[in-house]
Amino acid sequence: MRDNPYRPIACGLHESYQYAVMTRARLDLNWRDDAGTVHRARVLPIDVVTRDNAEFLIVRDSSEEVVAVRLDRIVQAIDLTSGKNLE
Repeated sequence: MRDNPYRPIACGLHESYQYAVMTRARLDLNWRDDAGTVHRARVLPIDVVTRDNAEFLIVRDSSEEVVAVRLDRIVQAIDLTSGKNLE
C-alpha cells in the first residue's frame, strides 16, 4: 500500500484537523497504515505537516507515542469533547 499516491483531502477537512491542533481537541481517530491495517486510538493532535508529497496529522496517543497519520488514510475522526465527526 506504500506506493499509493497521496490523494488530497477537502480543504474544509484539512482546516478541521488544523483547528483540532490549535484547540488541543482530543480525537477518537481511525486510520489505515501503509499495510492497510486499521487502527483506532484516542489521540491528541499536535501538528499538521507536509512531507514526501503528502500531508500528515501528527498525534500523540495514550502511551505518549508520537504517530504520523497520512490525512488521506484517516477513516474517521471524532472530537471527543463535542462528539462530532470532523468533516
